[in-house]
Amino acid sequence: HPQGDVPSDTIAEFMDSSTSDGKLPCHSIGKVLSTLQEAWNQHGPLLGLQQEEEPMLPIAMYVNERPQYFLQVVRSLQAVHNIRKVAAIVISMDSVKEEMLDIALSIDFAPFRIIFHPVNEDLLKNQPLLAIKLHWIWLQDMLWNNIAETRGWKGDIALLEEDHVVSSDYLDLLSHLVYLKQHHCPRCWGVTLRWACMHSDDEDGTKVCRSHSVINTGIAFNRSTYLAIKNSNFDLFADGWDWSLFHLAQTGQMPPMMIGPALSRVRNVGREGVTVTEKGDEFLQRQLEYAVAKNSQDSLPLDHLWIDKKDRNQFTPPMWEPLYLGAGIGFLAPQA
Repeated sequence: HPQGDVPSDTIAEFMDSSTSDGKLPCHSIGKVLSTLQEAWNQHGPLLGLQQEEEPMLPIAMYVNERPQYFLQVVRSLQAVHNIRKVAAIVISMDSVKEEMLDIALSIDFAPFRIIFHPVNEDLLKNQPLLAIKLHWIWLQDMLWNNIAETRGWKGDIALLEEDHVVSSDYLDLLSHLVYLKQHHCPRCWGVTLRWACMHSDDEDGTKVCRSHSVINTGIAFNRSTYLAIKNSNFDLFADGWDWSLFHLAQTGQMPPMMIGPALSRVRNVGREGVTVTEKGDEFLQRQLEYAVAKNSQDSLPLDHLWIDKKDRNQFTPPMWEPLYLGAGIGFLAPQA
């Protein structure tokens, strides 16, 4: 329960809108839920382990209702080296589902906070990708402006989805990549823990590349990138958050490059969802197939990381795709 009360005048408004049998209409139930979610987001406690050391960068997860994948991700995070040192794991849920909450509440290896993207009738009218985009940018606003553990954070914040299973050296490598970005890639908008070199089957665990890319898996970025997004036409581009960032990079509204490993430390296990189905587009399925660090490679010496000298001329997918120049802005066709 949130440590605060729903305003009494708000409750009275809901009761006034009830039907003769005392039941609230659906839109009023949505308002009640939204108000409770916002109260929880403002007053809910930090759960799990309490941070007693110098914190490492926070991890934020925006999760949809796919518990079969979410459980795998939480289990992989539990095995991550130094995971107990993160400032917090922020779990942003797009719905209130008991199974998803139970998985989140099982976390006992790091400090964590649960927040809810408030219910909004307009979300139901949107294309699914646009609804996810609204959740994504809302989460960024919460991270950089509202949440106690992240609003004053000076460095990068990592982002994961409910189907991004990570390797045990995920956090250590991420910290190294953030350092390399700061000192060796002034044109990088962020880092990625997915493969970032030219070939998805490259298994050199110490190789790092800087490439012209907008990769949407296992990313992290800092406040300057967040501000670039907020000062752009991100909201007007009618597609998912990732293709919207792609648009910003191509049009010079944010830096065009990323830095990441040749060998991925993130495995996308989602085979059913908004953008992909088990029996769907073979091209989309192939995008999920790439070399990932094995357990035997998790202990690779990170001080041996090296940056490929040819890397800055690389264009990692999807950055070689041409900018869409059709009618209007964005890739999605308008709804009828």
